[in-house]
Order: sequence, then structure tokens, then C-alpha cells
Amino acid sequence: MARFRLLAHAAAVVTVTAALLTAVFVNPAGACVCMPANEALRYQQATYVFSGVVVHEKAEENFYRYTVEVDTEYKGDVPHRVYVLSPRNHSCGIRLTVDAAYVVFAKGDVSDRRVETEYCSGTRSAAAGPPTTTSPWSGTSPPTTTCTTAAP
Repeated sequence: MARFRLLAHAAAVVTVTAALLTAVFVNPAGACVCMPANEALRYQQATYVFSGVVVHEKAEENFYRYTVEVDTEYKGDVPHRVYVLSPRNHSCGIRLTVDAAYVVFAKGDVSDRRVETEYCSGTRSAAAGPPTTTSPWSGTSPPTTTCTTAAP
């Protein structure tokens, strides 16, 4: 009977240890973490910003390759048809939908008709309108609101 209890305790310890290790190594550490930024900052950081419709998707070994028909260039010079690459099997990869319109924030060398984007780049649905290209604050500090006081 004592031997059975010892085995049960050992099994419980192994199970709890495995659960704790799983929680430590699988939890948010695997999630994509983006630095805080507004769209104007993402616009500044991108080499290319354009809108277009995804016309084809191909899953390759390390990335998804989306064929995008460009309709408007906001920053940089991209061909009318460009391949947008996004990491596959990676927490920061972004999935796009065929026949949907996007504003793409991308980097890379477009000479091979390919650019790269990912979750933190700022790529989004085009339904929200054109990209914000400038900060809402034109000076070095946020605007202040004047406060009026009641007269005695």
C-alpha cells in the first residue's frame, strides 16, 4: 500500500511539473509583441505604403506570398502588381484574404517585385480609409487645452 501511495505521489509531482513548465514556456512568450506606435509612425518607418486588392495567395515554406493589385501609392514606388510576403509559422505573420482590399505598410527592395510586411508593420483593411501620414501634433509636445475660470 505504501508503495502504491509513493507511485501516486510521484505521478502527481510529474503531472504538476509538466503543467507548470507548459504554462511558463507556451504562454505569452510566443505571442507577437509590437512596440507602441500610431499609424503615422508606422507610415514613417515603412519603405512602401500602398493600397490594393489581394488577388492570389500562395503558402510557401517560410512565408505566405500574396499577389496584390496596387491601386494607390502613398509612399514609395511599387509596381502595379506586387508580391507581399509575410512570415509563416511565426507569431508576427499576418494573414490576408483574397479579394479583400488592404492598406499595406511594407519594407524591402521592390526591384524583384517583392516587399515584406508583418503584424507590427501596420497593414490593415482599406475600409478604414487612407493611411494617417502625419502626427496629430505638429510641434514637439501634445496640444494643451486652455482652461477658463469663472469670474468672481
